[in-house]
This record gives sequence, C-alpha cells and structure tokens, in this order.
Amino acid sequence: MSETGSGETGIQKEYKRRLVKAARMYAMCQKAEVPEPLDVVGLAVAAFEDITLTKSMVFIRGNEQNIEDLAWAFKNANSAEEFEQRVKEIGEVGAG
Repeated sequence: MSETGSGETGIQKEYKRRLVKAARMYAMCQKAEVPEPLDVVGLAVAAFEDITLTKSMVFIRGNEQNIEDLAWAFKNANSAEEFEQRVKEIGEVGAG
C-alpha cells in the first residue's frame, strides 16, 4: 500500500471518503423524514460506489454510529470550517 502525504493509505482515504458521503446521504434522508434512512444510504452507497449491496450494508451497519455523528456535524455546520470543528468536537467527546 502506498502512503499519501498525510500518512494515510489510499484505503484509509477511500474509507473516509465513503463514510462522509454516507453521512451526507443519511443527513439528507433524515431531513426528508425517510422511514429507514440507513437502508436508503446502503442502497445509494452500493449504487454510486459500484460495490455489492451486501458489502455496502455491512459497511453502513458497521459504521452506523460514525455515520450518525458525521450527519449531526453536517446538520449543525454552516460552512466547511464549521463542519471540521464539529467533527473535532465529536472526536473529543469520543476520546473522553
């Protein structure tokens, strides 16, 4: 595995990218009051990331808390900088 400038592998970057996309979709589903938002997110991830539905649902269910936390950050931020601050707050709460 090759390292990027930030010390993350390509796999780690891909994981984070997929996680953020899933959280955005989850936040949108919550706003639209979709009855089963995680199921919709799983379908979307499978479709747009070109992975199997099973692999997508394992990813979604295995990262449910992270997705919910990031969705909270999306809903409570008005800018990219504020989103980053919310994500740091989540990290501080999780570490404490």
